[in-house]
Amino acid sequence: MLRILVTNDDGIEALGIKRLVEALLVLDQAEIFVVAPDEEKSGVGHGVTYRTPLATEKRDFYGLPVKAWAVNGNPADCVKAAYHLLFAAEEKPDIVFSGINVGTNLGRDIYYSGTCSGAREAVILGVPGVALSYDNWYDQENYGDVVQMIAPLVKDFAERAGKGELAPEVFWNINIPHVPLAQVKGIVPATLSLHHYEDKYSEAAEGYFLMREYPQVMPIAEPYDYDLVKHDYIAVTPVHIDATDRSLLKQMDGWPLMQPWEKQGEQADE
Repeated sequence: MLRILVTNDDGIEALGIKRLVEALLVLDQAEIFVVAPDEEKSGVGHGVTYRTPLATEKRDFYGLPVKAWAVNGNPADCVKAAYHLLFAAEEKPDIVFSGINVGTNLGRDIYYSGTCSGAREAVILGVPGVALSYDNWYDQENYGDVVQMIAPLVKDFAERAGKGELAPEVFWNINIPHVPLAQVKGIVPATLSLHHYEDKYSEAAEGYFLMREYPQVMPIAEPYDYDLVKHDYIAVTPVHIDATDRSLLKQMDGWPLMQPWEKQGEQADE
């Protein structure tokens, strides 16, 4: 039986996590555990809690046949605590799904997103992780056909995880357009769009709020996640957690300063 762990960053009472569980409940032979923050934790990135104790509270989850707990921490805390405290050593989760987030997590959002950190923490612990986000920021109570849209995706990822077919050290970032199911053009591999918005600060009486300014949507020139979602595709990006630039490592071998101390001494003597 597949063991599936579900988390999010919008809080355990968010509608998005309910929709994700509904999509997962159609799977045969799957046991679902929900461990999510007790309040919204959007934009916390990969923060974990050290200086205050984590507390867990068992919850009923919309009357659905799952086991659920709320945690007074961040998404990464939820995954880490579930992994170490909820599951026995021989019964670790087969896969972690994080979401469904209100609004997209595209491009450099993956560094700020609590949704993505839930999936990333799973991969750090050696468990496949999948983050799901829905482009409904301006229509937050409307999840439309999202359950039908993601049902084949979560089924495919869960089955691949159960067979050990998913690449290690990679989490999967899925972004879904806010359109009717019939309007979705396909599910496609996507590159992170790192420069599709600019930060702007809006002044208010109490201070400044961080906002974003987005460009006009242009025809697709590259398979960037932002462009694809805005053109009604579901974008799926494999994100490797090892951010080392190995090509630069080789170049650095030629930097005089980047040498073992004994070699630097030899060069000084010459």
